Amino acid sequence: MEQIDSVTKLIAIYKKLPGIGSKTAERLAYATLSFSDEEIEEFVSSLKYVNEHVHSCPKCGMKIDTDKCPICDDPTRDESTLLVLIDAKNILTFEKTNKYNGKYFVLGNTLSPLKGRGPDDIRINELKDLVSKGTIKEVILACSSTLDGELTASYIHKILSEFPVKITRLAYGLPIGADLEYVDELTIERSLRGRLDMKEGD
Repeated sequence: MEQIDSVTKLIAIYKKLPGIGSKTAERLAYATLSFSDEEIEEFVSSLKYVNEHVHSCPKCGMKIDTDKCPICDDPTRDESTLLVLIDAKNILTFEKTNKYNGKYFVLGNTLSPLKGRGPDDIRINELKDLVSKGTIKEVILACSSTLDGELTASYIHKILSEFPVKITRLAYGLPIGADLEYVDELTIERSLRGRLDMKEGD
């Protein structure tokens, strides 16, 4: 017997979420069917609210739902250190360690020739403009140790080498091929403490 059409459509929606396969999507769909009217309304309302209110900070790229950014507009943050990330959600991973008090910059994506993503598809020009102002003394590259992450880190290093700024990257305590989203906070903290100066390898 085939799934009824409405449930099939709901399963297809859940499968669009990262890490959700067919079986999990089916379980989520049927779990949703057991929601009360109030729970359904709360669920839909939350999705609408996120869609209407959450946006990227124009400076750092972090996802926020207010006019002010809790990082960029915090006067206690160290403006001389900039941690460069691929994905905005990874900012929370570093914040949970309570070991980093600098600023952040989200690229929004990695370079990936195989997927057709080049320099114009990441915020490299904005990063270059920010570093050119002279306030930043160290740029920490926090790219995942995947092929695309390595390529992106190398490209940024090349672009920023013209500026008098120290360029470091997270230490290789991170598993090779690991995505920062799935790395525990202790490993993140240790890789941050043991970050490497990229210019030493030139």
